[in-house]
Amino acid sequence: MNQQISRETLSRIDKLFMDRQGTSPAESLLRREQHGLEVLVGDDLATSPGLQLALLTAINLGAKCFGGQVVVYASTDAWLSRCLVPAMQGVTLNEAVSALGGTTIIHEWPMSDRRHLLLGSAPESAKSLRVTFDGWCLAVGPADDLPRMAEQDASPLASIAAAAIGVSEIFAEFAGLRITAARQVVTLSLWRPDLLVTDQQAQGSPIHELPEAIGAFGLGHLGQAYMWAIASLPFADAGKVKILLCDDDKVETANIETGALLTRAKLGQLKTRVTAQWLEARGFSTRLVERRVDGSFRRTDREPLIALSGFDDNQARQWLSEAGFALIFDSGLGGEVANFDTIAYRAWPNLRSASELWPLESARERSDRELRKLQDVTSNDAYRGLETDECGRIQIAGASIAVPFVGAVAACVVIAEMLKRVNGGPAFDEMKVRLCTLGSTQPNARLISGTSIALRGLALQAARQDGKGVGCLLSDDLRRTK
Repeated sequence: MNQQISRETLSRIDKLFMDRQGTSPAESLLRREQHGLEVLVGDDLATSPGLQLALLTAINLGAKCFGGQVVVYASTDAWLSRCLVPAMQGVTLNEAVSALGGTTIIHEWPMSDRRHLLLGSAPESAKSLRVTFDGWCLAVGPADDLPRMAEQDASPLASIAAAAIGVSEIFAEFAGLRITAARQVVTLSLWRPDLLVTDQQAQGSPIHELPEAIGAFGLGHLGQAYMWAIASLPFADAGKVKILLCDDDKVETANIETGALLTRAKLGQLKTRVTAQWLEARGFSTRLVERRVDGSFRRTDREPLIALSGFDDNQARQWLSEAGFALIFDSGLGGEVANFDTIAYRAWPNLRSASELWPLESARERSDRELRKLQDVTSNDAYRGLETDECGRIQIAGASIAVPFVGAVAACVVIAEMLKRVNGGPAFDEMKVRLCTLGSTQPNARLISGTSIALRGLALQAARQDGKGVGCLLSDDLRRTK
């Protein structure tokens, strides 16, 4: 049956299955919904902000990856406990799970016969994929092969990245992306990604200071993942934190499954305003710039010194590098079957020039890309089944593949680098992370300094050390809608 699909409405997750297997978007969505995601949690989540953050991140990502079908098993005591995650305090854990699209099942010790994520003290089974962390380090793998780490909350980013990689492993096994998916232990240190987590230098130090002014450029897949990560940080007073949001696009259907903060209720609204509403409900202050970055864009003296770049265009990255920011932390994601899980991180200033760091597409490369799109349109049954003309099919073929757990890991890498620069940790100016190879190789990362030098003129506030973070009430407009 023909489907009315356009570039603006096509799920970027379904596009992976279109390009890889020739599966129609409708069939792909049905398969994802039928598979779903299951999570088993222990009672110790009731007192652990890190475990709760990992759970809520897994639900947020899992609901998008698996068509809203996420089931979480826990005891009554766990569900009625207070949510300790900064972005969702003021509710019970059960209410927070429901708000993000998860379904809760009250059961002391469920024994699932399907592959599932395991958090905390819940008993393991042969199908359990443990998600664990300690400080800046994390690990995901079969529970039989992976004992729990200490799960200290030195960096909430490790909780987010662990959950994202856990969902990534479940998804990769479901999609048949690689034979090792969910069958090997995957580890990563956000403090020293170039080292094994067993290396003492990979353990890192607690966060002591946080920036009070941040610019975010591009509020799509990456930009929204940045905001989810920032909202998890232990700010003592979020009201003093000003976040500059720059974007000029509206929310489209295609964005819903990749945007960490998006629901269908936000369709048609400007991304800046949706993101600002989400942040302000959590106590942050925002400023909006609703225009594109171009060659004339310049930072003013009253704007942040730090910029987070979430662009999907190298020309915009080059222009941003000339805008007068003291530090830019940028990441880019692959958009095709062969590289959609690849994260390229770059910091500016850099040892390389902006044109070397972010090269523009040549005429030959553009021609080759157009030829690949035309081949997809003419040879792939999934494209031929779309109810549109050839021009529409070519536009759809040119859309990027995007799966939200990739952006979540990228955000953790980027925000970790920002925090390390602020707190005097090791500094990397370039890094390449491939999710499918994390179980066998370390990321390719270039260390430029073992100790960062404090940036002059940067407004900072002390981080909370009690693990409670910033509280807020979860209002009705923040609850998930399909």
